[in-house]
This record gives sequence, structure tokens and C-alpha cells, in this order.
Amino acid sequence: MTLKSLLTLALIAASLLIGALPAFAHTEFVSSKPADGAVLDQPVDRIELVFSGESEPAGDGFVVLDGSGIERTPDNVSSVDTMTWVLNFDEPLAEGAVGVRWSVAAPDAHPIDGSFSFTVESTAVSLSDTPATSQTAPTDLDDFLETEANGPALAGAVGILGRSLSLAGALVGIGGILFAAWVLRGSPGDIRSVLFWVRRASVLLGAGVLIELVHQAAVLKGDWQILWPPTTIAEVLGSAFGLAILLRFVGAGFLLRAHLDVIPAHQVKDPVVAVQTAVGVGAGPAPPGSAAHDAPIAGEPYAHQGDYAWKISGETRLIAIGVFLVLLSYVFDGHTVTEGIRGVTALVDMIHVGAGAIWAGGLVMLVHVVWRRHRRRADVRGLQLAVRFSVVAAAALVVTGAAGVVLAFTIADDFSDLWSTPWGLVLMAKLA
Repeated sequence: MTLKSLLTLALIAASLLIGALPAFAHTEFVSSKPADGAVLDQPVDRIELVFSGESEPAGDGFVVLDGSGIERTPDNVSSVDTMTWVLNFDEPLAEGAVGVRWSVAAPDAHPIDGSFSFTVESTAVSLSDTPATSQTAPTDLDDFLETEANGPALAGAVGILGRSLSLAGALVGIGGILFAAWVLRGSPGDIRSVLFWVRRASVLLGAGVLIELVHQAAVLKGDWQILWPPTTIAEVLGSAFGLAILLRFVGAGFLLRAHLDVIPAHQVKDPVVAVQTAVGVGAGPAPPGSAAHDAPIAGEPYAHQGDYAWKISGETRLIAIGVFLVLLSYVFDGHTVTEGIRGVTALVDMIHVGAGAIWAGGLVMLVHVVWRRHRRRADVRGLQLAVRFSVVAAAALVVTGAAGVVLAFTIADDFSDLWSTPWGLVLMAKLA
């Protein structure tokens, strides 16, 4: 394989990896009272945490380390708008450095956590007045404030794995379906091979979804012993995120029905020819010296008389339901749950994911078919296939970019979010 080929494959792999990166929760920690680093001269019986969006305690929720090194949970946790949370303590936090660790889940179900500390100077409250606990050895403040040391590192890795697998499966599955239906004209073996990988992508999607479900249940419960009680799983499935999980899983099941059923290419209407005719784009000259059975079809020199197309029958139309369900799932997961006008943002997000799948998944299938033909020493016809795909991919790329711009303006609170937040950095990488 030439260096040029290796670089091309590396670029494709990098593009798909970036495209499969999960969206990060947009809810952020804003401020606290007492503020981080504050020095107080009175005991504290009330702590307030403010977030930029709606949130719910997840995992350990809110935990406080008092001045004596004893971990304490608030006696009462309350919120009026789920954006500002108030922690009350019957026994005030007395003299010493106080640490606060928090873990919440945004409406898009993605957990975030963090910590801060403040100092209470000498007060009239004695350390002996603090509640008795079974903990004998005090906890070090620095260790307490290290949130990743308390388990989220593993949880975060599992969450990213599940999200990446399900999104990659959705992109390749949906893109492969539309590539087989709109672009691919070739042998029954070519079509069978593409649909084989569509089914494998649907399995990948289903596996990713199950990992996401396990991860979210573990986040809500605060540990990985989630099989009992089953109410934890039921709680996840009863949320908006749970509905997204169910839609993807059912959609993956429908995509498994992608089986071979072919028809001679000249007997079906060619969407690529329709687009080319509408915009006045030619497909180029016919290849010279074609055999009779390989002669180009009139009006489309890149589809031959001996080619077959995937036949869309009543059975295979069910696959369209699966594609729709998978796209619909993104309405209930991610930034569309919290940002902008819900209906508009949801529709734009479905268009964005769908168009992105046509481009990314189609690109994977294009490389696969060309490589398969090369390995079998068949006529590769890479230029013909690439030109046909470019007609569909160009439109998909424009739609993906336009929808992405709309989502960026909807989600970003400030222009600096593009380089100061994980979400913004992923967006800039996708644009590049």
C-alpha cells in the first residue's frame, strides 16, 4: 500500500473518530456560597451551589469534609429550580478547612462533578459538637477534593466507550443503508457485503447502548453494583435518556433486517442520475472498450448494464423505521434536551446526525467496496463509485455543516466556548 493510500485511510479514520466523539454535558458549575477559597469567621450551616442549567444529584451527590477531617452528608438538600442547590446542616461546620465535593447529572443524562473548599476560622463551636461518626481516621483534604480519585475516572471511560460505540454504529449503519440504496451499483456480492457490515454496525450500536445503560445506572447509584435492586435500571429507562436508549436499541433491531434482495440496476430509478439531471452535473465520459454486458446505462456512464441495485421491498422498508428511530433518539439525548427551542433544535439535530451518517458511513462503505473489489482482482471502478458517492456526499456535507452551524449558535453561550470548552474543541476538530 502506498504512502498516499495510508495517509488517506488515516484521514478517514481520524474523521470518523472525531465524528464519534460524544457530546459533553452543557450544564456547568457556576458558583458557590461560600465561594471557593473564602475565609469565614462564623460557623456554616448552609452551602449553596449554582449550576448553569438544570441538574440532579447523581452518585454520591453532595459530600462535605468538615474541619476535623470527618466526611458529612447534608441533613437536608433542596432546590426550587434544580439549578441552585442548598445544603443545610443541623450541626454547623466548625473551625478548619472545609471541602465540598459534588456530582450531578444534567438533563441530557451526562454526569459532571467537581469540588471546592473554604476555611472557617476560630469559632465558638467546639469540634466535639460535630456529629459522631464511625470514621476514626480523618480524611486528608487534598485527597478528598480529588474527584477523579473517587471513581469517576472509570465511570467516565465506560461512558465514553458506550457513547462512542453507539454513535459509530449509528453512523456506519445508517450511512451504509443509504449507500447501498442510493449509491452502490455493482455485483450482488458487493451489495451483500455492504449489508453484512450494516448488520454488524447495528450490533455495535446495540452493544454501545447497553454499555450506556449500565454506565448511567452506575452513575445514578454511585457504584457498579447495579443489577440489584432493578429499580435503578427502571429509573434510568423512565428518564428522557432512557427513552433515547430504548429508541436506539429498537432501531438497531430493525437495522438487523438489512438482507440481500437485488434487482437489475436499469430497472430502478437512480437517485444519483436524478440529482445530476436537476443540477446539470455530468458524470464524465464512458469508459472505453466496455463489453456489451458492461456497457454504460444511457444517461449514467458510471452504472453499467450488468450492475445490480438493492431492491427496496415491503420487507426492507421496515429498515426505514429503524433509521428513523435511531435519529429520533438524539432528540432525547444531548444538547437538544436543554438548549434552544426544543422542537427546532431537535429537528436540526436529527438532520445533522442523519446527514453526517450519510457522509461518514458512506465513506466507510466506499472504501470497503473498493478494497473488496481490489482483493478479488475484480474491476475496481473506483472513479465511477467515487463520482456517484460525491453527488450524495456533497449534499450531505453541506446539510451537515449548515445544521452544525445552527446548533453551534444555539448551544454556545459565548463565542469563546469554541476554544474554552470540551464541546467547542470537538466542534472545531470536526470543522477542521
